[in-house]
Amino acid sequence: MGIYLNPGCENFKEMISAEIYVDKTMMIAEINRFIDSGNIYICLSRPRRFGKTIASEMFCAYYSRGCDTRELFAPFKIANDPSFPEKLNQYHVIKIDWNFEYQNRREDPALFSRVQKKIVDEMVESFSDVAIREDDTLAEAILKVYTAKRETFVVLMDEYDVFIREQAAPKLFNEYLSLLNALFKSSTVRPAISLAYLTGILPVVRDKVQSKLNNFEEFTILDAYPLSEYVGFTSDEVKALCDKYHMDFNECRLWY
Repeated sequence: MGIYLNPGCENFKEMISAEIYVDKTMMIAEINRFIDSGNIYICLSRPRRFGKTIASEMFCAYYSRGCDTRELFAPFKIANDPSFPEKLNQYHVIKIDWNFEYQNRREDPALFSRVQKKIVDEMVESFSDVAIREDDTLAEAILKVYTAKRETFVVLMDEYDVFIREQAAPKLFNEYLSLLNALFKSSTVRPAISLAYLTGILPVVRDKVQSKLNNFEEFTILDAYPLSEYVGFTSDEVKALCDKYHMDFNECRLWY
């Protein structure tokens, strides 16, 4: 279990232990329809505070081979879905929070090289029986694992659009495009990736990475089906929270 590779379920475990947690686990059933299907590339854009990061942590806990989360999900709706046992903890997960990486290394021209090296280093340690070199790119390392073991990856990228929002330096931005291209536009690497799930504030069509992500199916706030009920709170969920905490429904709606 690493920081980037199969990081485990601790973040999700903490989130579901909060005083207020709304069960959105059936979103997993919807995403399972994409796994290993014709379109494995998904981009979800929403404003802040719509639960994008919580969903990413949920997917990490569910898909990752780095932990056994059957009991963790047992109290929630997804546990009764037919797809639940089939894909539970069956993939290697690579999770990257680009906002964290950028804010900590915004002046570093080697940001993407450093991130890739940190992930590849974890892969070298985890897959000691695979001939991964320390100077391999992330795409090359993923492909080597798939070739040797026929095990595939789920790639989760949170805040994928931070480099557009923050107007990153052109050289840094171009390196980002190269990384996206290597991971998501290559027919060679595609069989090694079972799902790529990106979240951000900006829809793809409004930013400069459109040409690199035009194979992603995009779910925006205006075109959200079938994920609309899982991002943000529904009226029924708000009403249930109001009833639980003995609050007026109309007052509660203003809060959420």
